[in-house]
Amino acid sequence: MLINNFFNLVNIDTTENTVVSTIKLNASHTIFDGHFPNNPVTPGVVQLQMVKELLEKGLDRTCLLKEVGRCKFLAILNPNDTPEILVTINFSIIEEDMLKVSASGGTVDGSQTFFKFTAKYAS
Repeated sequence: MLINNFFNLVNIDTTENTVVSTIKLNASHTIFDGHFPNNPVTPGVVQLQMVKELLEKGLDRTCLLKEVGRCKFLAILNPNDTPEILVTINFSIIEEDMLKVSASGGTVDGSQTFFKFTAKYAS
């Protein structure tokens, strides 16, 4: 689990079809010892896991990533340069216990997007 270790939740707001979270990255986490020393880069798979955990927190239920649609990493997410990011998750129920998700993460002020992807989660 990354929450409260790799990142901390600053704020979370859940509405009918959206989870919007502000998170603070832990630049001293051991992941960055190997990715990369003195130049931390948040791995793409970690960014996907952050979304999963925020979706679970926002919906208060366990989710399982079943399928990734489009996935783009648009900029390097360096926790020293950008310690806080805004993660927006839009979701809809497409069948019983299956969610369709569109997620993105970027700067809190909206000036840069680091990732965006679509996926399906069993819940």
